[in-house]
Amino acid sequence: MKNTVVQKHKAVLPIYVKGLYQHKYTLKQASESTGYTIQHLCRLKKKYAELGNKAFEHGNIGHVPPHKIDTKLRQKIACLYSGQYSDVNFSYFQKCLQEFENINVSLQTVRNILAEYNLVSPESHKIKVKKEVHRPRLRRLNEGDLMQVDGTPFAWFYKFGDDKRYCLSGGIDDATGKITGLYFTENECLYGYLEVLRQTCNTYGVPREIYSDRAAIFCHTPKGKRLAQWEKLEIMHEKRTQWQRICEDLHIHLIYAWSPEAKGRVERMWRTVQGQLPIWLYKNNAKNVEEANRIISKYVEWFNNQYAVKPADDDNFYIDAPDNLDDILCAQFNRHADSRGCITFQGTTFYLPDGPDISRRDVVFCINEYGLFAKYLGQYYRLQPTENFVRQVVGDNLPQVVINIIYRYLYAYGKEISA
Repeated sequence: MKNTVVQKHKAVLPIYVKGLYQHKYTLKQASESTGYTIQHLCRLKKKYAELGNKAFEHGNIGHVPPHKIDTKLRQKIACLYSGQYSDVNFSYFQKCLQEFENINVSLQTVRNILAEYNLVSPESHKIKVKKEVHRPRLRRLNEGDLMQVDGTPFAWFYKFGDDKRYCLSGGIDDATGKITGLYFTENECLYGYLEVLRQTCNTYGVPREIYSDRAAIFCHTPKGKRLAQWEKLEIMHEKRTQWQRICEDLHIHLIYAWSPEAKGRVERMWRTVQGQLPIWLYKNNAKNVEEANRIISKYVEWFNNQYAVKPADDDNFYIDAPDNLDDILCAQFNRHADSRGCITFQGTTFYLPDGPDISRRDVVFCINEYGLFAKYLGQYYRLQPTENFVRQVVGDNLPQVVINIIYRYLYAYGKEISA
């Protein structure tokens, strides 16, 4: 037997209910005309006898829902977004309300409130330019199998009035989308990537492969349009950079991208970070590079909790970092010791207070976050300056962050011996 759907005529329902009350219609006539059951019509007739025309109104009319947001709170949310949060999208604004303003509302509620005040997201203003479609590359199956690294210059502290563009170096795990490390430097340089690699090794382990672009920091890129692809690859492997030397010591295989789309996961990460991190630094009162580097790990932890995914395979490809990781992750410069066993770097003479005789020997001058060292016969020895003053560091080929480390170490040593 087929079920027949009876069409209900809600518009004429009040007329027939009033007619039932006035004995103008029978229940059968009213049911056939309106499509409602006899039982429901009896209930409405009884309700009409008690309430009159209010019997046809919904019971919640005039009642304020218990979950309705107060008008003052709605105005506060709109004022916050039109003020200090105007540069972020709605999704991150809703997270900022929970973390910084102690306002717990859903994303859809935020969208509805901002729409009432004609406030739009900055993402909606972006003009989408049609580009060549690149075939997406599938994620690696295992965590630690591949790490993508890159750096992006951006005005991270513009909320404090500083419009200078600082470089943020970072790495992301390809299988999970986790940020493995972030580090601020004044310019894009080797030191920033070494600190990202240090954070990755200390937190997770040494990755199996690293995917980067062909910047001079990572490899020697030959110039010349007439060179074939295989000729460029051959030259790239002949001349090694310090990054290649460090990765070789850590047994990391390097892959170089020939287009930004090839390492799209880290490029997409920068779009998210650039939209979130400036306001996050502002709310945490990080006004410069040094203060930002001290607290950036908190943002990395928050980001990974929000966006990381589970790898397809549970096997972890990270390997434990070596004990001499700090010795490997350093900037190195070849030097030749004089007859006294001293070496000179940037106009300042250094010697080994506790070490072998290196007179007229070739040594490697090493700089890392922990100080200045000399590498001789595979061993590292701490260096000390022979003078009680600091000479000016010269040379445009040195990254600013390396110059800052030299100054910090030398000034600390000068203060110690003068005390």
